[in-house]
Amino acid sequence: PVRVRDRFNPLPPTPDGMAYLENAVYQDEKGPLTLKWDRDAVLWLRDNVQGSPAIVEGVTPLYRWGGRVATLTGLPALIGWDWHQRQQRQGYSAAIDARLAAVERIYRSADPQAALTELKRFGITYVYVGELDKRYYPDGGLAKFERMRGESLDEVFRNPQVTIYRVRGQG
Repeated sequence: PVRVRDRFNPLPPTPDGMAYLENAVYQDEKGPLTLKWDRDAVLWLRDNVQGSPAIVEGVTPLYRWGGRVATLTGLPALIGWDWHQRQQRQGYSAAIDARLAAVERIYRSADPQAALTELKRFGITYVYVGELDKRYYPDGGLAKFERMRGESLDEVFRNPQVTIYRVRGQG
């Protein structure tokens, strides 16, 4: 309860595990996040994506809102919560570090080819750019996704704070 109060506005309890997203504001260290935009995008993914294609979403410090898309959809992500991965996959630190570095290159690099190389290397089908990702990654790194649209990426979902791209030739 203390952590919930630290990070979310007060909301009534409900048996629906996603209901809080409709009105929740998450207090991230980089500023508040309105979660309804992630909710709409997650529901779109749950309703429209078949199978288990891999996604990429931004990584945050531990105990933050990172990993939300994979958690709420069940879709595999390039990397989830890295501490969990380190606990569960001892001996795979180099692979975990490689995946963290790949996420950084995908979101930070202004070079479309550098991002596309990583997306293809890891078999990523969907790139998620939400309000949280916009807080953690530079504008130049995120702007390249729009430049890639129509060539190597297709926009499949957009709302005021989230854009989801599908990588051409993947999945």
